[in-house]
This record gives sequence, structure tokens and C-alpha cells, in this order.
Amino acid sequence: MIDGGIYTVVIPLGRTVAGFMVGVMLGILGGWMALNFNQLIGYAWHPEVHRHIYLMSIGLGAGTGAYVGWANFDIRWQFVAGSVLLVLAGAIAGTYLGLIYGQIADETYLGRRYTIVNSIHYGAPIGGIAVSTLIGLYNEFRTKGL
Repeated sequence: MIDGGIYTVVIPLGRTVAGFMVGVMLGILGGWMALNFNQLIGYAWHPEVHRHIYLMSIGLGAGTGAYVGWANFDIRWQFVAGSVLLVLAGAIAGTYLGLIYGQIADETYLGRRYTIVNSIHYGAPIGGIAVSTLIGLYNEFRTKGL
């Protein structure tokens, strides 16, 4: 990170916004891939299993995108893998929190019991970017010795 001036604030803010935007895009892509997967196998399992496949795919996509904003490959691979797993766990938790606390859709809307709501797609990158930003800022302060 560049010391002094406005860059001390702008660079972390830019990394956070970029990670959130990429997280939203990859979360939506993960949701589409899960819907296609569920359709390709013909919804062979219990509906709750397919619902969790959908939610986990959104979380994994959003977590991957959120990690991109604060990616650091200068540390040992064990710490990189651990931080990726933490960010993915944060994004998956954000997905489920978005499902719980998000908007309630009518069960008959579009003929589907679980409709696609925006709170899921925004909750996932919020959870992922929160964890990713905390890890990234900790890493920046740790390397500076503050």
C-alpha cells in the first residue's frame, strides 16, 4: 500500500468495491450454473438438496469474486488457502443470511416455491467482502508493523 496522502484511503476502498462488484457478478454466474446443473440432472433429489446446491453455488461464486479484490499471493500457500476458505465461508454465510433476512416472495410467484430474490445475490458478496477486507487490512497492517 502507498503511504500517505489520499491513496491510503482510496486503494482499500477501491479494492473493496472491486471485490464486491466481481463477487456479485460471479455469484449470479454461480446461481445460473447451479440452475442449469439442477435442470440437467432432472431435479433427481429432494427439493431442499437442489435449493442448497443453488445457494452454495452463489456463495462459492461470490466468495471467489470477493477474494479477488484483496488477493495476496506473497504469503505462504497455507495462509492463502486458509484465507480463501475463510472468504468462501463468509460468502456462504452471507448467502444464507440474505435468504433469512431478505425479502419474502410469494410462494406462488412464477410458479416456484423458492423464487430468486436479490437479497441472496447481494448477501453473498457482502459476507465475502467483509471477511476478505478484514483479512486484507490485517495483512496490510501486519506487514507494516503497526
